[in-house]
Amino acid sequence: MDFGTLIFTKPERAMRDVPYAEERGFSHAWIPDSHMIWGDTYACMALAAVNSKRIKLGTGVAIATNRIPPVTVHSIATINQLAPGRTILGFGTGHTGRRVMGLPPVRQEVFREEVRVIHDLLRGEALYRTEGLERKIRFLHREHRFINLDDKIPFYVAANGPKTLAMAGEFGDGVITTGIATPERLATVRKQVEAGAARAGRSGKDLPIVSLTHVCVLKPGEAVDSPRVKAMTGPWVMASLHAIAAGYARATSLPPGVAKIYDEYAAHVARMPESERYLHLHVGHCSFVAPEERKFVTAETIGATTIVGQREAVTEQLRALGKAGLSQVFLNPPLDGFNECLDDISRELIGKV
Repeated sequence: MDFGTLIFTKPERAMRDVPYAEERGFSHAWIPDSHMIWGDTYACMALAAVNSKRIKLGTGVAIATNRIPPVTVHSIATINQLAPGRTILGFGTGHTGRRVMGLPPVRQEVFREEVRVIHDLLRGEALYRTEGLERKIRFLHREHRFINLDDKIPFYVAANGPKTLAMAGEFGDGVITTGIATPERLATVRKQVEAGAARAGRSGKDLPIVSLTHVCVLKPGEAVDSPRVKAMTGPWVMASLHAIAAGYARATSLPPGVAKIYDEYAAHVARMPESERYLHLHVGHCSFVAPEERKFVTAETIGATTIVGQREAVTEQLRALGKAGLSQVFLNPPLDGFNECLDDISRELIGKV
């Protein structure tokens, strides 16, 4: 199984953290695209490209409608000129990439059209519809290597629901999804991907599936809610609760012990100014835990949102997922403690799963 990591889109961090991950055996560095909370993904990808040698660099993920499809393709193809053959375009409807502006995710029909155009442009040319016009478009001057489309850029579609997973199967070279912890959930995802692939006349059986989640290996005798584990897992735990509060995920899937804590968190959210709740809800997203939210990072919420346990148990769980067809776990380390998190995963899991 491959291990990927989120890279914080801060220029100096991209220059430092990507080679750090590469040296510790991580196969992929995923650089997010959420312009209201982080820096620019493509600027950071460029810095990562020239400061690394082997690790694959992906947008984790680029967001529909925030850029028009030709700009998205030209941006990733520019990175591919710097890191040929190790560049990936991950593309999705947007969680914080749109919700932090108070906007909903992109409508399915709009997303599908952008996915189609990107898919086709990555292969040379596309029929592009905009401003009431329909035009064939392609990049000029490719022989001068301003961009690189000659070395294939894999196109990974981010998806969780059945319709979007089917779309990933129809157009994608891979799938990015969230929170896969059991072979049964993976089998459901694979079935939906394969259904979409079949409609396009191809097989989705071997499409890579990447799961955005977090993993923490306990030290001998360590409790799940130790200060260290809370520090390592807290940003992902709270991002998971933020997603439910924003309507991106469902609270009904939470086990009873976590549902009670979520009710307390929902009351906390309800106290945020309603007209500007979207400006408060995602503070710390995937980076740090806001002081007033630390009480929601508990043994119960950690256990429900992350893969956590002693090394033998975590290794066994990941091996079962790999055997069932999961290609990669895409981790969310904390902003502070990034090196410690990667060191732990490298020492305990990479090369052993």
